[in-house]
Amino acid sequence: MKFTFTSAAIAAVAVAGDTNAWKQRTVYQVLTDRFARTDGSTSACTNLSNYCGGTFKGIENHLDYIAGMGFDAIWISPVIDNSAGGYHGYWARNWNAINSNFGSADDLKAFVAAAHAKGIWVMVDVVANHVAPIGSDFSQITPYNQSSHYHANCQISDWNN
Repeated sequence: MKFTFTSAAIAAVAVAGDTNAWKQRTVYQVLTDRFARTDGSTSACTNLSNYCGGTFKGIENHLDYIAGMGFDAIWISPVIDNSAGGYHGYWARNWNAINSNFGSADDLKAFVAAAHAKGIWVMVDVVANHVAPIGSDFSQITPYNQSSHYHANCQISDWNN
């Protein structure tokens, strides 16, 4: 299963830290797509409702900048494949794949390895409680592609209780 492979690939370069160790870190949060492009270009993004070009390599290229501000950990947005418009990482489409807009699994591993080489830890945001806005067409989600994987839709109408 690719998810297992992807998780193992990330874990292969992971530095484990317990709760107390993380409490000693100063964390810089990055929305990968909005932070930095691989080529270093800084032209304005013309469509803020879609991808703007930030990548794992773009973050890697700015590790000295982040460390120079005093941060020793980076929290990046979710890395899994997202549907169109999911630049933020919260519209999961394929839990078994890396979001190619940000780079490849090897790019992610290289970024993490470079961060670790500079004493910077990396935390990956994971959102397991929702997927892309797909209506009822669950076939668009991998591997959770059946309605039985989800709770029934419900409307919240009484906001006072």
